[in-house]
Amino acid sequence: MPPFVSSYSSFKIVLTAVFGVLLACGLPGGVQAVHAQDFEVTGTVVSADNQSPLPGVNIREAGTSRGTVTGPDGGFSLAVDSPQDTLTFSFIGYQTKTVPVDGRSEIRVVLETESQELEGVVVTALGIERQQRSVGYATSSIEAQDLVDVTESNPANLLQGNVPGLVLSSNASGPNSSSSINIRGVSSIAGNNDPLFIVDGVPIDNTVIGGAGKFGGRDGGSALSVVNPENISDISVLKGAGAAALYGTRARDGVVLITTKTGRTSAPGEVSVQYSSTVTAKDVISGFSDFQSQYGQGTQGRAPSNQDAALSAGLSSWGAPLGEVDEAPQFDGTVRPYDDVADRQGFYRTGLSQRHSLSINAGFENTSLRLSASHQNTEGVVPNSGYEQTNINLRGQTRLGGLTADASVTYQNELTDNRTFLNDAARNPNYLISFLPNNIPKSALQPGATEEGVEKQFTSDGLPTNPYWAVNELEADDDKDRILGNVNLNYSINDWLSLQGQTGLDWYSLRRTNVDAFGSAFEPGGSMTEDTYRVWESNSKLLATATPSLTDELSLRLDVGGSLRHRQFEQVGVFGRNFSIPDLETISNTANPTRNYDFSEQQIRSFFGSASFTYRNYLFLTLTTRSDWSSTLPEDNNPFVYPSVSGSFVFTDAFDLPDALSYGKVRASWAEIGGDTDPYRTSLTYGIIGQHQGQALETITQLSVPLLDLKPTSTREIELGFETQFFNDRFGVDFTWYRRSTVDQILDVTVSSASGYTARTANSGEIRNTGVELLLTSIPFSTADWTWDSRVNFAANRSQVESLAPGLDVRVGPENRLATANIAQVVGQPANAIYGNTYVRDDQGRIVHGEDGLPLSGEKEVLGTGAPDWTLGFSNTISYQNVSLDFLIDAKWGGKVFSGTNANAYGNGLHKATLDARAACDEQAGSNGRYPEDCFVGEGVIGSVNSEGEVTVDRENDVGVRPSEYYGRISGEIAEEFVYDANFIKLRQLRLSYDLPSSVMSRVPVRSASVSVVGRNLFYLYDSVPNISPESSYNSEATPGFEQAGVPQSRSIGASVNLRF
Repeated sequence: MPPFVSSYSSFKIVLTAVFGVLLACGLPGGVQAVHAQDFEVTGTVVSADNQSPLPGVNIREAGTSRGTVTGPDGGFSLAVDSPQDTLTFSFIGYQTKTVPVDGRSEIRVVLETESQELEGVVVTALGIERQQRSVGYATSSIEAQDLVDVTESNPANLLQGNVPGLVLSSNASGPNSSSSINIRGVSSIAGNNDPLFIVDGVPIDNTVIGGAGKFGGRDGGSALSVVNPENISDISVLKGAGAAALYGTRARDGVVLITTKTGRTSAPGEVSVQYSSTVTAKDVISGFSDFQSQYGQGTQGRAPSNQDAALSAGLSSWGAPLGEVDEAPQFDGTVRPYDDVADRQGFYRTGLSQRHSLSINAGFENTSLRLSASHQNTEGVVPNSGYEQTNINLRGQTRLGGLTADASVTYQNELTDNRTFLNDAARNPNYLISFLPNNIPKSALQPGATEEGVEKQFTSDGLPTNPYWAVNELEADDDKDRILGNVNLNYSINDWLSLQGQTGLDWYSLRRTNVDAFGSAFEPGGSMTEDTYRVWESNSKLLATATPSLTDELSLRLDVGGSLRHRQFEQVGVFGRNFSIPDLETISNTANPTRNYDFSEQQIRSFFGSASFTYRNYLFLTLTTRSDWSSTLPEDNNPFVYPSVSGSFVFTDAFDLPDALSYGKVRASWAEIGGDTDPYRTSLTYGIIGQHQGQALETITQLSVPLLDLKPTSTREIELGFETQFFNDRFGVDFTWYRRSTVDQILDVTVSSASGYTARTANSGEIRNTGVELLLTSIPFSTADWTWDSRVNFAANRSQVESLAPGLDVRVGPENRLATANIAQVVGQPANAIYGNTYVRDDQGRIVHGEDGLPLSGEKEVLGTGAPDWTLGFSNTISYQNVSLDFLIDAKWGGKVFSGTNANAYGNGLHKATLDARAACDEQAGSNGRYPEDCFVGEGVIGSVNSEGEVTVDRENDVGVRPSEYYGRISGEIAEEFVYDANFIKLRQLRLSYDLPSSVMSRVPVRSASVSVVGRNLFYLYDSVPNISPESSYNSEATPGFEQAGVPQSRSIGASVNLRF
């Protein structure tokens, strides 16, 4: 506890001091000395945006302290020593420009804004800005205008379909759900594959605390929500090892650079205010479309005859045909019509979301300040669930001579109400409602509680949970406070040497409360868990940059620096069950509460360097190296050093080529990145389990034998590509090919349980990824009034597990709830394969049945992977004067999904695939409607399979069974049937916006105003999975490709108003 408090307090003091300096430096005024000089220069400074004059621009004579500022009309007058002197023009929000006088007495200077891409300026590793032409690897960027007008709390979701090579998967858990991001495939067998996120030069923690497994759980929510989309200026994605090598171990899977807005204004002393408001409605769009609607609750073709029979039948929809029985008793003893009245989708509501943002920008002569605040309130589509976020950000910049200071601080509070339990039947409100028999109205389940105040049970065993009990009586709340702080100082020692120092802090405290109410069928006495998590991470760096002049044709940039990362994690929790007083939900009211505590600490020290050579501004070469010392690796294996080399050649500047080719560049890079692991993998960890005679009882808490000689992983990547622009940049092509290999994986390998452990830590295994990326840009039409911009991005990736541990060809990972499939690593197959039980088939492909007439379950095989073979994004913006229409269509193809929803629908008799068998049995039913025991014969043969997997066929299948037994066997033992192609084409976003004309704005006290209507996730143009969204998952990080009874996908339609005063 003390390290968190002391570090947090110290950081507040530093930030307060820095902002005091910023404010003091920004005060106008000052004393200027008068010097008698020999040559007078006059002129005007204007903005490149609209050629308007810029008042307050700082002008300095190079090599002296003499200078002046421009007046209200942008004009200036300055006496200098010589007609051959040089003047430097600088202004907050604009690029500094150096202009030689060259004997001129009058000069007109045009300043470019800092956000303007001058000859394609891009942000690369360590925040270094470089010309696009000099970069030897692929980068992608998203502009701010693509991030507004939507109420996405997780900004990562806005990258979907916009970046080639980036695959995003979100969990089906409601508002602010977490998402998994893979760039260029999966590189780690057992570790995290998410990229590193950098905000204004400082890494932030992207850890998701929580998640669903085989027996359920709750998604931990997005850690990226701390970045308010309204504050984002742009996002850059560094995809290859060559692009990210300078960031070290956490950048192995790419880097996402987020740059936030500054307080730049159009003139000194100006204050601008911006307000935006967005209201969005969400409703469920997918689910239950391929359920049968002909049969109701019951067994063996008959409806329940009494309440006990209804409770025993539960979710079984193997009852009588609807309409053949007028009415039937149900779980609560009430006799109701035996009709199709379930209305599963009606359980969900329209979720309303509001976000209001206010920002104030203030610009002075050398200082800018920006204060922003936003509040978002979101209702989930699951009743009684919601998410609330408050975000306050302050950022200031100042320039004092050669010193530039930039500091920011963000405070955020997040409140999550009733985060939905996923996957399992208990606690999950989606489970029962998903498989509710057709003749049961959802109103019969309400209000979820009996008159005695206990759960209104739908089944005799108390599972699954009544959905209205789950949403009204159970509690799953998060309360999270988070602070991000950043101080960046840059000092220009002279024209070719500068020094930068930066430190940042990411601190948050999360309190999580879970309550199973007294009277819950699965926990009659009730239970309660209270956990508090604290994460503290600091990142500091020092960077020296030199740009010495070599020759007139050859230039050099040197960057040398070091960094320090320090992270602490702490968890304090308590659990208790059986409330003494039924409705008093506190830990002190439970019997024998148990406590837990966890703590970990990690530190990485690094040194790095980069040398960039430029020849005639068309040939570029960059060399980098980095050395890391990680506390999670043995001392003898530290440091680990990794280099990179990249280069580019702008051949259109070197050769005389046809005018149709306006720009052409080829590029190549090779890089290596090391990787460490979680804390304490090299030593035993201990825990206290109680006391004996006043002495602590300790136990070894880990189940894996540590590896004392643990080495870092190593990722090597080679990348080749080209960029071309045609017809004055009206059409462009950007192509990339890459191959990446990650070796010496840090993973756990199974050992005999007789050892007292379940696994041992090993350095072993290799994954290889090979792929291509393509970006096509075009401006098909452009006039004074009309503009049409179009972009198509395509990416294909092939991953393959090259090796595992010696003698190991299959490494089995997490299992699905039905225990029919795992996520596994199989040598020679794609990473994260869906590894499940198959049908036994003969050499003709026919399904083999046993003598009991039921399909045989075969050995587990690779059935696919959750990662797509290729992705596609197609975006267009069409503008006419003040009106703009844009849309985004994206597609994923080649991935697979195991659907637990469809598997349960098979077993419960809800799936349409069960109809043919039942039709045959209806004809054979007795006078009481009961199906004969042998009314259905499955298609295939009767046979057997021996221990070596050899199949023997005896005869055509002639053994009849009841449909419920046949489809129940498939549901519970054969995964192959429920692995679907997760292919889709989707209208991801559609937006219509209108900027009010200046003729209207001149009559109101508003500088500018715009209104827009935005739709997100509107509908699928094509999808290949019945009953669920092909994007659905309950844990996209740990079990990609598995889903079961999650929150159905929803679409959103919203309206936004933006005002600037």
